[in-house]
Amino acid sequence: MRADMRPASPLAFVLAGALFLAACGSKQTPETQAPRPEIDHEQDDSGGVEMTQEFGGMNEEKVKKTIEKLYPTLSDCLMNGSKRVDFLGGEVAFLVKVNTAGTAEIAHAERSTLGDYASERCMLDTLEKSRWPKPVGGRIGLARTSIAFDPPSDVRPPVDWSESDVQSALAKNEGELAACGGGGPFEITAYVDTKGRVMTAGIAHADDAGDEAAACLVQAVEGIQFGSPGSWPAKVTFRR
Repeated sequence: MRADMRPASPLAFVLAGALFLAACGSKQTPETQAPRPEIDHEQDDSGGVEMTQEFGGMNEEKVKKTIEKLYPTLSDCLMNGSKRVDFLGGEVAFLVKVNTAGTAEIAHAERSTLGDYASERCMLDTLEKSRWPKPVGGRIGLARTSIAFDPPSDVRPPVDWSESDVQSALAKNEGELAACGGGGPFEITAYVDTKGRVMTAGIAHADDAGDEAAACLVQAVEGIQFGSPGSWPAKVTFRR
């Protein structure tokens, strides 16, 4: 974030620190990965057979620079989310599949405890629309990064709930959840207010065909009536 764009705030400083760590080699540093090669046999122009790996490597330094350029836009996604839930926080781990044209074929939030689908989707849209370094030695390159986002220290955090705290409500609404279809597995995080209503929810998955089911699950979860956590909202992460 540029200081001349908006006044600094405690939240802005926390976020800037989290994003800066990613550029400095912490656990948030962009990662590249070359899975076990899958070989395709294609015929070249001369009639011979050309061997092409499905997955190639990525230039780590170029990937890091690409993500650093996206930090202002990614931070705006998170800042907008914090306007909806002032104690919004968590970590999001992204996977971007990049083709030989340097464009993202698909991007996932592989893991997320953020709990706000709009913020997650905003960041994914940014990653998908960006130009990326081309993979080397294969048709698809995998780029990974993660962002940790902490609310201001003067904001009271939500109560921690476990999966057992929401199992009965999930079971009562199994029909609505099942109607979203299969795929996944999905990791869902939700904030529940003092009356048991979902304030916002987010989701993570690594299923290339799972976006429609993910959006459906978020909508279904946001319609569930949970038990009251007491005098302060709760946050829970569960898997499906």
